[in-house]
Amino acid sequence: MKEHTHTSLFHKILVPLDSSSLAEEAIPLAAHIAHTCNAEVLLLRVVPPSSCIPMYPYTPLNLAEPMREAAFSCAREYLKRVTTFTHLDTLKVHTDIQMGGSAATIIDSSRVHGVDLIVMRSHGETGFTRWVMGSTAQQLVRYSPIPVLVIRGTQSQLLPLTHSPRVLIALDGSSLAEEAIRPAAQLSAALAQSDRGAIHLTRVVERIVPRHPKEKAAAEQQNKEHRAEAEAYLKQVKERFLVGDLATLNLNITSSVVAYFDLEEITKRILEESSCIGDEPGFTGCDIIAMTTHGRHGFQHFLFGSFTEAVFDAAPQPILVIHAVKPEEQPHAMKSEEEKQSPKNKREQADITIF
Repeated sequence: MKEHTHTSLFHKILVPLDSSSLAEEAIPLAAHIAHTCNAEVLLLRVVPPSSCIPMYPYTPLNLAEPMREAAFSCAREYLKRVTTFTHLDTLKVHTDIQMGGSAATIIDSSRVHGVDLIVMRSHGETGFTRWVMGSTAQQLVRYSPIPVLVIRGTQSQLLPLTHSPRVLIALDGSSLAEEAIRPAAQLSAALAQSDRGAIHLTRVVERIVPRHPKEKAAAEQQNKEHRAEAEAYLKQVKERFLVGDLATLNLNITSSVVAYFDLEEITKRILEESSCIGDEPGFTGCDIIAMTTHGRHGFQHFLFGSFTEAVFDAAPQPILVIHAVKPEEQPHAMKSEEEKQSPKNKREQADITIF
Protein backbone atom coordinates (compact mmCIF):
# COMPACT_ATOMS: atom_id res chain seq x y z
CA MET A 1 0.00 0.00 0.00
CA LYS A 2 1.35 3.40 -0.91
CA GLU A 3 1.84 6.15 1.63
CA HIS A 4 1.30 9.84 0.98
CA THR A 5 3.78 11.19 3.46
CA HIS A 6 3.98 14.73 2.10
CA THR A 7 0.30 15.48 1.58
CA SER A 8 -2.04 14.39 4.35
CA LEU A 9 -5.20 12.58 3.37
CA PHE A 10 -7.99 11.97 5.90
CA HIS A 11 -7.54 11.28 9.60
CA LYS A 12 -11.06 10.69 10.93
CA ILE A 13 -14.16 9.77 8.93
CA LEU A 14 -17.68 10.10 10.26
CA VAL A 15 -20.59 7.90 9.16
CA PRO A 16 -24.03 9.07 10.41
CA LEU A 17 -26.38 6.15 11.08
CA ASP A 18 -30.10 5.79 11.79
CA SER A 19 -30.17 1.99 12.42
CA SER A 20 -31.31 1.32 8.85
CA SER A 21 -29.56 -0.97 6.41
CA LEU A 22 -29.57 1.87 3.86
CA ALA A 23 -27.50 4.17 6.08
CA GLU A 24 -25.09 1.28 6.69
CA GLU A 25 -24.32 1.13 2.97
CA ALA A 26 -21.92 4.03 3.53
CA ILE A 27 -19.74 1.95 5.86
CA PRO A 28 -17.79 -0.13 3.29
CA LEU A 29 -16.70 2.96 1.36
CA ALA A 30 -15.79 4.87 4.53
CA ALA A 31 -13.80 1.86 5.74
CA HIS A 32 -12.02 1.52 2.40
CA ILE A 33 -10.88 5.14 2.60
CA ALA A 34 -9.89 4.73 6.25
CA HIS A 35 -7.75 1.66 5.50
CA THR A 36 -5.80 3.55 2.85
CA CYS A 37 -5.29 6.64 4.99
CA ASN A 38 -4.75 4.77 8.25
CA ALA A 39 -7.65 6.88 9.49
CA GLU A 40 -10.11 6.36 12.32
CA VAL A 41 -13.85 5.90 11.82
CA LEU A 42 -16.55 7.54 13.92
CA LEU A 43 -20.01 5.96 13.83
CA LEU A 44 -22.60 8.52 14.92
CA ARG A 45 -26.07 7.37 15.88
CA VAL A 46 -28.39 10.36 16.08
CA VAL A 47 -31.52 9.62 18.10
CA PRO A 48 -34.44 11.89 17.14
CA PRO A 49 -36.42 13.02 20.22
CA SER A 50 -39.67 11.90 18.60
CA SER A 51 -38.43 8.32 18.27
CA CYS A 52 -37.93 7.81 21.99
CA ILE A 53 -40.54 10.20 23.40
CA PRO A 54 -43.70 9.84 21.29
CA MET A 55 -45.41 12.89 22.76
CA TYR A 56 -42.23 14.98 22.92
CA PRO A 57 -42.08 17.56 24.45
CA TYR A 58 -45.34 16.93 26.33
CA THR A 59 -44.54 13.56 27.94
CA PRO A 60 -44.33 13.82 31.77
CA LEU A 61 -40.77 13.98 33.04
CA ASN A 62 -41.16 10.80 35.08
CA LEU A 63 -41.81 8.91 31.82
CA ALA A 64 -39.51 10.84 29.50
CA GLU A 65 -36.23 9.92 31.20
CA PRO A 66 -36.81 6.12 31.19
CA MET A 67 -37.88 6.30 27.54
CA ARG A 68 -34.77 8.30 26.70
CA GLU A 69 -32.52 5.82 28.48
CA ALA A 70 -34.19 2.94 26.65
CA ALA A 71 -33.57 4.66 23.30
CA PHE A 72 -29.92 5.28 24.15
CA SER A 73 -29.53 1.70 25.34
CA CYS A 74 -30.86 0.44 22.00
CA ALA A 75 -28.49 2.81 20.19
CA ARG A 76 -25.52 1.50 22.19
CA GLU A 77 -26.41 -2.10 21.38
CA TYR A 78 -26.85 -1.21 17.74
CA LEU A 79 -23.45 0.49 17.50
CA LYS A 80 -21.81 -2.39 19.36
CA ARG A 81 -23.10 -4.74 16.67
CA VAL A 82 -22.10 -2.47 13.80
CA THR A 83 -18.50 -2.20 15.02
CA THR A 84 -18.11 -5.94 14.40
CA PHE A 85 -18.86 -5.57 10.67
CA THR A 86 -16.21 -7.10 8.42
CA HIS A 87 -15.17 -3.76 6.97
CA LEU A 88 -14.54 -2.25 10.41
CA ASP A 89 -12.95 -5.11 12.33
CA THR A 90 -9.37 -4.04 11.56
CA LEU A 91 -9.89 -0.30 12.05
CA LYS A 92 -9.87 1.98 15.04
CA VAL A 93 -13.58 2.71 15.44
CA HIS A 94 -15.23 5.21 17.76
CA THR A 95 -18.93 5.54 18.47
CA ASP A 96 -21.07 8.46 19.55
CA ILE A 97 -24.75 8.84 20.38
CA GLN A 98 -26.49 12.18 20.29
CA MET A 99 -30.12 13.15 20.62
CA GLY A 100 -31.17 15.54 17.93
CA GLY A 101 -32.01 15.15 14.31
CA SER A 102 -30.74 18.37 12.83
CA ALA A 103 -27.63 18.87 10.75
CA ALA A 104 -26.20 20.92 13.60
CA THR A 105 -26.00 17.75 15.73
CA ILE A 106 -23.85 16.03 13.12
CA ILE A 107 -21.71 19.09 12.49
CA ASP A 108 -21.13 19.64 16.21
CA SER A 109 -20.08 16.02 16.69
CA SER A 110 -17.75 16.31 13.70
CA ARG A 111 -16.06 19.34 15.19
CA VAL A 112 -15.74 17.84 18.66
CA HIS A 113 -14.16 14.66 17.30
CA GLY A 114 -11.89 16.32 14.72
CA VAL A 115 -13.57 14.77 11.69
CA ASP A 116 -12.29 15.74 8.23
CA LEU A 117 -14.67 13.72 6.02
CA ILE A 118 -18.33 12.70 6.34
CA VAL A 119 -19.54 9.72 4.30
CA MET A 120 -23.29 9.19 4.17
CA ARG A 121 -25.96 7.34 2.23
CA SER A 122 -28.95 9.26 0.91
CA HIS A 123 -32.32 7.58 1.27
CA GLY A 124 -35.10 7.31 -1.26
CA GLU A 125 -35.32 7.35 -5.01
CA THR A 126 -36.44 10.97 -5.29
CA GLY A 127 -33.20 12.69 -4.37
CA PHE A 128 -30.65 13.28 -1.69
CA THR A 129 -32.87 15.57 0.41
CA ARG A 130 -34.77 12.54 1.76
CA TRP A 131 -31.86 11.26 3.77
CA VAL A 132 -31.63 9.35 7.04
CA MET A 133 -33.07 12.20 9.05
CA GLY A 134 -35.23 13.78 6.38
CA SER A 135 -34.57 17.32 5.28
CA THR A 136 -31.54 17.72 7.61
CA ALA A 137 -29.38 16.20 4.85
CA GLN A 138 -29.87 19.26 2.71
CA GLN A 139 -28.80 21.47 5.61
CA LEU A 140 -25.80 19.25 6.35
CA VAL A 141 -24.50 19.33 2.80
CA ARG A 142 -25.09 23.07 2.53
CA TYR A 143 -23.50 24.19 5.75
CA SER A 144 -21.10 21.49 6.92
CA PRO A 145 -17.58 22.99 7.02
CA ILE A 146 -16.35 19.42 6.53
CA PRO A 147 -16.41 17.73 3.09
CA VAL A 148 -19.42 15.44 2.65
CA LEU A 149 -19.39 12.40 0.37
CA VAL A 150 -22.94 11.34 -0.49
CA ILE A 151 -23.77 7.90 -1.86
CA ARG A 152 -27.14 8.07 -3.58
CA GLY A 153 -27.92 4.39 -3.97
CA THR A 154 -26.66 0.91 -4.69
CA GLN A 155 -25.91 1.94 -8.27
CA SER A 156 -23.39 4.49 -6.97
CA GLN A 157 -21.41 2.04 -4.85
CA LEU A 158 -17.74 2.16 -5.85
CA LEU A 159 -16.64 -1.12 -4.35
CA PRO A 160 -15.06 -3.33 -5.38
CA LEU A 161 -12.88 -1.07 -7.49
CA THR A 162 -11.88 -2.63 -10.80
CA HIS A 163 -10.00 0.36 -12.15
CA SER A 164 -8.13 3.44 -11.03
CA PRO A 165 -10.78 5.77 -9.58
CA ARG A 166 -11.40 9.06 -11.34
CA VAL A 167 -12.96 12.16 -9.76
CA LEU A 168 -14.46 14.92 -11.87
CA ILE A 169 -14.07 18.42 -10.41
CA ALA A 170 -16.51 20.98 -11.80
CA LEU A 171 -14.85 24.40 -12.06
CA ASP A 172 -16.06 27.81 -13.19
CA GLY A 173 -12.78 29.74 -12.90
CA SER A 174 -13.51 31.12 -9.42
CA SER A 175 -11.44 30.61 -6.30
CA LEU A 176 -14.53 29.29 -4.53
CA ALA A 177 -14.95 26.42 -7.00
CA GLU A 178 -11.24 25.64 -6.63
CA GLU A 179 -11.74 24.76 -2.96
CA ALA A 180 -13.02 21.39 -4.18
CA ILE A 181 -9.64 20.53 -5.69
CA ARG A 182 -7.69 19.44 -2.61
CA PRO A 183 -10.40 17.29 -0.96
CA ALA A 184 -11.21 15.70 -4.33
CA ALA A 185 -7.53 14.96 -4.95
CA GLN A 186 -7.13 13.48 -1.48
CA LEU A 187 -10.20 11.31 -2.02
CA SER A 188 -8.95 10.04 -5.37
CA ALA A 189 -5.57 9.15 -3.87
CA ALA A 190 -7.22 7.41 -0.92
CA LEU A 191 -9.48 5.31 -3.13
CA ALA A 192 -6.63 4.36 -5.46
CA GLN A 193 -4.60 2.62 -2.74
CA SER A 194 -1.57 1.14 -4.56
CA ASP A 195 -2.69 2.46 -7.97
CA ARG A 196 -2.62 6.00 -9.29
CA GLY A 197 -5.78 7.94 -8.76
CA ALA A 198 -7.12 10.23 -11.45
CA ILE A 199 -8.64 13.69 -11.59
CA HIS A 200 -10.60 15.20 -14.45
CA LEU A 201 -10.89 18.98 -14.37
CA THR A 202 -13.95 20.33 -16.17
CA ARG A 203 -14.17 24.06 -16.83
CA VAL A 204 -17.67 25.26 -17.65
CA VAL A 205 -17.94 28.27 -19.97
CA GLU A 206 -20.84 30.07 -21.53
CA ARG A 207 -21.29 29.77 -25.28
CA ILE A 208 -22.47 32.98 -26.93
CA VAL A 209 -25.32 32.46 -29.36
CA PRO A 210 -25.72 35.23 -31.97
CA ARG A 211 -29.16 36.80 -32.14
CA HIS A 212 -28.71 37.91 -35.74
CA PRO A 213 -26.64 36.56 -38.66
CA LYS A 214 -24.51 39.72 -38.57
CA GLU A 215 -23.39 38.85 -35.03
CA LYS A 216 -22.20 35.35 -35.96
CA ALA A 217 -18.55 36.26 -36.57
CA ALA A 218 -18.28 38.29 -33.37
CA ALA A 219 -19.93 35.50 -31.36
CA GLU A 220 -17.56 32.88 -32.78
CA GLN A 221 -14.60 35.07 -31.89
CA GLN A 222 -15.87 35.50 -28.33
CA ASN A 223 -16.40 31.76 -27.98
CA LYS A 224 -12.85 31.08 -29.18
CA GLU A 225 -11.50 33.56 -26.65
CA HIS A 226 -13.58 32.03 -23.85
CA ARG A 227 -12.32 28.55 -24.69
CA ALA A 228 -8.69 29.70 -24.95
CA GLU A 229 -8.98 31.44 -21.58
CA ALA A 230 -10.54 28.32 -20.04
CA GLU A 231 -7.81 26.07 -21.44
CA ALA A 232 -5.12 28.40 -20.09
CA TYR A 233 -6.85 28.35 -16.71
CA LEU A 234 -6.95 24.54 -16.65
CA LYS A 235 -3.27 24.38 -17.57
CA GLN A 236 -2.52 26.58 -14.58
CA VAL A 237 -4.61 24.38 -12.26
CA LYS A 238 -2.80 21.28 -13.56
CA GLU A 239 0.48 22.73 -12.36
CA ARG A 240 -0.66 22.15 -8.78
CA PHE A 241 -0.71 18.41 -9.50
CA LEU A 242 2.53 18.33 -11.48
CA VAL A 243 4.90 20.51 -9.49
CA GLY A 244 2.76 22.22 -6.86
CA ASP A 245 1.24 21.37 -3.50
CA LEU A 246 -0.58 18.26 -4.79
CA ALA A 247 2.32 16.71 -6.73
CA THR A 248 3.08 14.13 -4.03
CA LEU A 249 -0.31 12.50 -4.60
CA ASN A 250 0.97 11.31 -8.00
CA LEU A 251 -2.41 11.54 -9.76
CA ASN A 252 -3.24 11.25 -13.44
CA ILE A 253 -4.72 14.55 -14.62
CA THR A 254 -6.99 15.17 -17.60
CA SER A 255 -9.13 18.18 -18.41
CA SER A 256 -11.84 19.47 -20.68
CA VAL A 257 -13.80 22.61 -21.46
CA VAL A 258 -17.56 22.27 -21.81
CA ALA A 259 -19.82 25.02 -23.12
CA TYR A 260 -23.41 25.75 -22.17
CA PHE A 261 -26.03 27.93 -23.80
CA ASP A 262 -28.09 28.67 -20.70
CA LEU A 263 -27.93 27.94 -16.97
CA GLU A 264 -30.34 25.03 -17.20
CA GLU A 265 -27.86 23.25 -19.47
CA ILE A 266 -24.99 23.30 -16.95
CA THR A 267 -26.22 20.20 -15.12
CA LYS A 268 -26.69 18.29 -18.36
CA ARG A 269 -23.24 19.18 -19.65
CA ILE A 270 -21.48 18.16 -16.42
CA LEU A 271 -23.36 14.86 -16.28
CA GLU A 272 -22.51 14.15 -19.91
CA GLU A 273 -18.87 14.93 -19.25
CA SER A 274 -18.80 12.69 -16.18
CA SER A 275 -20.08 9.73 -18.18
CA CYS A 276 -17.88 9.87 -21.28
CA ILE A 277 -14.36 10.36 -19.94
CA GLY A 278 -11.87 7.58 -19.39
CA ASP A 279 -8.95 5.68 -20.81
CA GLU A 280 -9.33 2.41 -18.87
CA PRO A 281 -10.28 -0.64 -20.99
CA GLY A 282 -14.04 -1.03 -20.84
CA PHE A 283 -14.41 2.04 -18.63
CA THR A 284 -15.62 5.43 -19.74
CA GLY A 285 -16.57 7.93 -17.11
CA CYS A 286 -15.87 9.32 -13.69
CA ASP A 287 -16.56 7.57 -10.39
CA ILE A 288 -17.28 10.69 -8.32
CA ILE A 289 -18.35 14.27 -9.04
CA ALA A 290 -16.89 16.97 -6.77
CA MET A 291 -18.27 20.49 -6.39
CA THR A 292 -18.46 23.35 -3.90
CA THR A 293 -21.16 25.28 -2.13
CA HIS A 294 -20.96 28.15 0.32
CA GLY A 295 -24.43 28.32 1.76
CA ARG A 296 -26.76 31.25 1.41
CA HIS A 297 -25.15 33.43 -1.22
CA GLY A 298 -23.81 33.16 -4.73
CA PHE A 299 -23.67 29.47 -5.53
CA GLN A 300 -26.67 28.55 -3.41
CA HIS A 301 -29.21 29.42 -6.07
CA PHE A 302 -27.55 26.99 -8.46
CA LEU A 303 -26.06 24.41 -6.10
CA PHE A 304 -29.28 23.87 -4.20
CA GLY A 305 -31.73 24.97 -6.82
CA SER A 306 -31.84 23.73 -10.37
CA PHE A 307 -28.12 22.88 -10.54
CA THR A 308 -27.00 20.63 -7.72
CA GLU A 309 -30.32 19.07 -6.83
CA ALA A 310 -30.55 18.01 -10.46
CA VAL A 311 -27.01 16.58 -10.28
CA PHE A 312 -27.84 14.66 -7.10
CA ASP A 313 -31.02 13.30 -8.58
CA ALA A 314 -29.59 12.36 -11.97
CA ALA A 315 -25.95 11.39 -11.36
CA PRO A 316 -25.30 7.69 -10.79
CA GLN A 317 -22.02 8.56 -9.08
CA PRO A 318 -21.45 9.59 -5.47
CA ILE A 319 -21.14 13.36 -4.97
CA LEU A 320 -18.43 15.08 -2.93
CA VAL A 321 -19.57 18.49 -1.67
CA ILE A 322 -17.16 20.99 -0.15
CA HIS A 323 -18.29 24.09 1.72
CA ALA A 324 -16.36 27.02 0.27
CA VAL A 325 -15.90 30.18 2.31
CA LYS A 326 -16.27 33.50 0.56
CA PRO A 327 -13.40 35.95 1.25
CA GLU A 328 -15.73 38.40 2.99
CA GLU A 329 -16.85 35.59 5.32
CA GLN A 330 -13.30 34.89 6.49
CA PRO A 331 -12.00 36.71 9.58
CA HIS A 332 -9.96 39.80 8.76
CA ALA A 333 -10.45 39.27 5.02
CA MET A 334 -9.89 42.71 3.52
CA LYS A 335 -9.33 43.78 -0.07
CA SER A 336 -8.13 47.09 -1.39
CA GLU A 337 -10.21 48.98 -3.93
CA GLU A 338 -7.57 48.18 -6.56
CA GLU A 339 -7.88 44.44 -5.82
CA LYS A 340 -11.65 44.63 -5.94
CA GLN A 341 -11.56 46.30 -9.34
CA SER A 342 -8.80 44.17 -10.88
CA PRO A 343 -9.71 42.24 -14.04
CA LYS A 344 -9.06 38.92 -12.28
CA ASN A 345 -11.46 39.73 -9.47
CA LYS A 346 -14.03 41.09 -11.87
CA ARG A 347 -13.86 37.82 -13.81
CA GLU A 348 -14.20 35.78 -10.60
CA GLN A 349 -17.23 37.79 -9.53
CA ALA A 350 -18.83 37.27 -12.91
CA ASP A 351 -18.04 33.54 -12.90
CA ILE A 352 -19.48 33.12 -9.43
CA THR A 353 -22.71 34.69 -10.62
CA ILE A 354 -22.81 32.49 -13.71
CA PHE A 355 -22.02 29.16 -12.05
